[in-house]
Amino acid sequence: MLDTLDTLRPHLYEAVLSEALGQRLPTEPGWLPLGSLGPETYTGLSRRQINDEVRHYYHSDPTLHYMVELENAYTFSRGVSIQAKDPEIDAWLQRFWRHPSNRASLSAAKAQWELNKELQLEGELFFILYTSTLTGQVTVRNLPAQQVAKVISAKGDRQLQQYYLADFTGPQQHTERYPLLDYRVADTKKTLSQPDFAGEHTEVAILHVLSDAVGGRGLSPKRTSIRWIKALTGFMQDRAVLTLAGSTFAFKHKIKGNRQALELALARWGAYETQLKYGTDGSERRQGGNTFIENEAASLEQLKFDTMAANAYQDMRMFRQLAGIGSGVFEHYLGDPSTGNLATATAMELPMLKLFEFRQQFWADVLSDLLHYVLLQGLRYGRLGRKAQVEVDQSGGYPMWVVEPQAGADLTLDVIFPPIVQKDVAVQASALAQVAAAEATTGQQMLPPEKKAEVAINLFGGDKDSGALVDALKQQQFQLPNRPTPQPSTASASNGASTAESHALHEITGSPLPKQAAEAVPRITKAEVTQALQKWEELLPLDELLVELGVSMEDVDA
Repeated sequence: MLDTLDTLRPHLYEAVLSEALGQRLPTEPGWLPLGSLGPETYTGLSRRQINDEVRHYYHSDPTLHYMVELENAYTFSRGVSIQAKDPEIDAWLQRFWRHPSNRASLSAAKAQWELNKELQLEGELFFILYTSTLTGQVTVRNLPAQQVAKVISAKGDRQLQQYYLADFTGPQQHTERYPLLDYRVADTKKTLSQPDFAGEHTEVAILHVLSDAVGGRGLSPKRTSIRWIKALTGFMQDRAVLTLAGSTFAFKHKIKGNRQALELALARWGAYETQLKYGTDGSERRQGGNTFIENEAASLEQLKFDTMAANAYQDMRMFRQLAGIGSGVFEHYLGDPSTGNLATATAMELPMLKLFEFRQQFWADVLSDLLHYVLLQGLRYGRLGRKAQVEVDQSGGYPMWVVEPQAGADLTLDVIFPPIVQKDVAVQASALAQVAAAEATTGQQMLPPEKKAEVAINLFGGDKDSGALVDALKQQQFQLPNRPTPQPSTASASNGASTAESHALHEITGSPLPKQAAEAVPRITKAEVTQALQKWEELLPLDELLVELGVSMEDVDA
């Protein structure tokens, strides 16, 4: 018998541990065995199962929900804005960005939070792009990942997707599958017919955003936190049960006597509880501080119960830390501010900062690709034809659109993100002032006026569309003032700046004069002091001066 227990003990431990961590037991019906079963599986579970599990915990568990929202906050905050160098191209992109249909799906802060949430839960996004061949206007929508049945890559190149098989349900609830081209493919021969729902004058393309990939499809990056979030949730549920058990019986009442005496005490307690709990005076709360009267045959004693909360707090911290590691979030961001400080609030830990910086750069690349597609359609069908020439690159058997600028046109565009952490305004403003002072001193421009204006606007919390404000300042032709540039003197090269040069610098920057220049200033004579005192004595008394000015003392006080 003991040999049998020794044989079973490791398996029992493994089963208990698997259940504690939320892992599926191999003996439970409906679960797949662990192992690689193909590109659509991960540790025996399908990609769809993993993503659905993450989505379930996002909606039901506070820890994962806050992890997702925290990344949204640090990545997008109040939302991003865009700006192109060329005014005409900028006007075209701003028209796309501010269009009401695109604000609902892309450019509004709420839409950007929703997109980043879906990317965290699914590991991928599918932007479906509708282009009007009449105007070149692009409309963006988010195609649910569940509707995409398959991703078809280019021959011999898994990094380039060629087209996608997507399911759409018609008015009669009939599902049809359509092949949709990747946004980079230049299908000039129209090898794929446009889907029926697109319309006669509309082109449809897909932009696939992939975060974590398995077999060319997305896998939720939050999956690594799930098992520890399950453990944390189960641990806290057990703690709640233990606390409830400890509060079920608060007192112990001993009765010396027979069963009749016990029943009499129970009846009295029942009447006491009913009266104080529900009351006859309309009160809503139980009365406290009551007096309990007992005789020698009865005694009332309070139960003492240790919930071991101090130890439980440390255990909970370990679970929370492991859950946070999966998403790169430190524990004081997950409901325990006692482990944080002012430095973490204003500077943030470097690993988290780097993760969110990469996340912003990731989205900057995605939005840049999307905006270049919008620019491409403006060149093909819109009003930007003279700005650049659109060509087709056939190399590699994958025809791609190529845009070549014409007549020196600048096709550069920027995606502007809000700062990840709160800046130290005093330090940043001082640095900006030092740059301006250095420019005035040397007469050399270190930063373009546009860049300094953009930094100042973002620093002091201006409108998120800093590009529009900079454009308004450009119209005022703000430039660095023409300052005299002090020339080095050969006569005083060994002793520093000459007196004239020092006075010039003093007039420009307000800096103190060097000792040699200060000593060269003529001293004030005694005659000048005497003359100043005489002028002071010649001033009228205050009363006469007020009369001469036509005002009273009351007016001065006011």
